[in-house]
Amino acid sequence: MLKKFFCSSFFKYALCLFIISCIGLKINDMVSPAYQEFAHLSSGVFIWSKQNFEIFDVNPPLPKMVASLPIVILKCNVPQLPPKRHHQRVEQDVAWLFITNNLDLHIKYLKISRLFCFFSIAALILFFTFFCLDMVFSAKIFFCVLFFTSPYIIAHGTLVSPDVFSAVFAIVSVYFFERWLKCPEILDGTIAGIVLGLAALTKFTLLIFYPLFIAMWILYRLPEIKTITKKDWFQQLKQIIVLFVVSVVVINMGYYFNGSGKLLGTFRFQTTLLTGCKTPDDVPRGGGNRFVKTPLAYFPMPLPSNFIQGIDTQRLDFERGLESYLRGEWSEHGWWYYYLYALLIKTPLGVIGLFLLAIFCTFLQKGYTIAWRDEMIILLPGIILFVFVSSQTGFSVHSRYIIPALPFFFVWTSKVGRAFSLKRPIVATIASILLVWSVFSSLSIYPHSLSYFNELAAILPMPEDKNYPQPPPEISKMTWQKKTFLQKTKHILTSGSRNGARHLLDSNIDWGQDLFNLEYWYKSHPEASNMKIAYWGSYPLGLTELPSKEKNINYNDLQPGWYALSVNYIYGVEQYRFFFNFEPVAMAGYSIYIYHITQNDINKLHQKTK
Repeated sequence: MLKKFFCSSFFKYALCLFIISCIGLKINDMVSPAYQEFAHLSSGVFIWSKQNFEIFDVNPPLPKMVASLPIVILKCNVPQLPPKRHHQRVEQDVAWLFITNNLDLHIKYLKISRLFCFFSIAALILFFTFFCLDMVFSAKIFFCVLFFTSPYIIAHGTLVSPDVFSAVFAIVSVYFFERWLKCPEILDGTIAGIVLGLAALTKFTLLIFYPLFIAMWILYRLPEIKTITKKDWFQQLKQIIVLFVVSVVVINMGYYFNGSGKLLGTFRFQTTLLTGCKTPDDVPRGGGNRFVKTPLAYFPMPLPSNFIQGIDTQRLDFERGLESYLRGEWSEHGWWYYYLYALLIKTPLGVIGLFLLAIFCTFLQKGYTIAWRDEMIILLPGIILFVFVSSQTGFSVHSRYIIPALPFFFVWTSKVGRAFSLKRPIVATIASILLVWSVFSSLSIYPHSLSYFNELAAILPMPEDKNYPQPPPEISKMTWQKKTFLQKTKHILTSGSRNGARHLLDSNIDWGQDLFNLEYWYKSHPEASNMKIAYWGSYPLGLTELPSKEKNINYNDLQPGWYALSVNYIYGVEQYRFFFNFEPVAMAGYSIYIYHITQNDINKLHQKTK
């Protein structure tokens, strides 16, 4: 009886959930508030307490509501909302109000919310893996390892952030849609509609699933086109309509039906797409509406007003564009290959090797290929999500936007795990080596996973290497010869992360997450009491034991002393580039360099720049 219990799927599920939850515990203590965390958390609190969806409407509400639920239950203090003008972004102001109104408990609340989010994500994806995925057990293990040791998943899944939530609901919604495709019954269609609606409530990107599901339905039915009757086509079309209607109802429920049915002509938009203006600068200050003088102006919108306004606000960022950084170069817009390059250097090389091995097995080995329709359902959503995100070239700043596509590639790649049940020792050995390499590479910088870059980042040349020289090697007084094998291995595995800022900035490496690490270092080094800090982040330095924030560190006023600078400033702001002439004495995580500059260092710098 006991043996049967330990071999059951429920025991394996519970054991994996416990192990994976432990991953989030350490990172929760070490990682300081990332740039948008309190903005997400406070806006979620206002949704629960005030039914107010306006604060951070650029993101749908479900992840924020899940994150804030435990602290609402704990009765956190809810501040008064600041006055807001039309289309004004106030989420950071509200975040600061939340912090000041919960001054003694705000960090505790954040940690509770992070753990609740990560536990919810882990519980959902593990349940999906063990009780939904139709794969052999070894392939399921491969998928779980790929998912939960992915630096993207560890980094953003342990933050109050919507990206990993959307990844989970993306793959779950496709799974239930596949169930309906294989057995088109009204009940399965209704369930698929509910999950699709929940997916749309996590991230606007997943709205691409609506046309995608129609395309997948047609492609899936192509082999049956000669046998399926017109009545069957019509019946399935009706069920797809029901599926979409149910999903829209779920979206409205997620917004408490606030603003549902609002006439299209009464909206005030900011984007050229919805105002009809030629450029964003031509849009009137109060907004516009290209439909106001058309019959569509009287059409009641089936979606909540904040959902529609949120899409407009998000698109506005892409239309205006943002300064974007890639490989030492700056641009006023993004690059179509940005996310592909980010995957190349921020995905463990072992994972890339496993993906290539899966391609080899699919085309050249027996037992790894399933029907093309099933292969399509696994791969096509990931490809479409990736292509869609890559096509938005208004700016290229956050590679985390591709996270919703990752589970589809992980599921498809995990087919290499079949080598164990198929008794293919060579493939099984290669797959195991690549998986172990992936795990060790990812965990080599844990809990600093947000700053992860693979080993390629250390050796790939950049067009701007002369202006962005390579950072110093790992700071250690121990020579290479004296290091143990494990120390040498870690040095190699972390070399990419030490070079990451040469390739990508912002949330790819430095999102304010290492402030507490800097504080720990500062408290253990009293000689650095005069430290000046240029910290890239939204959390106030005044709430730490660090000196006040000092951004105006410049070449002409440089004095001997201690300095700490975020890599976003060193690599991203020309004012601070002269720090490349100095060698840091320590690092806080992989995103803050710590310098001790002497008068001799300053004299050498002046001589060099004469």
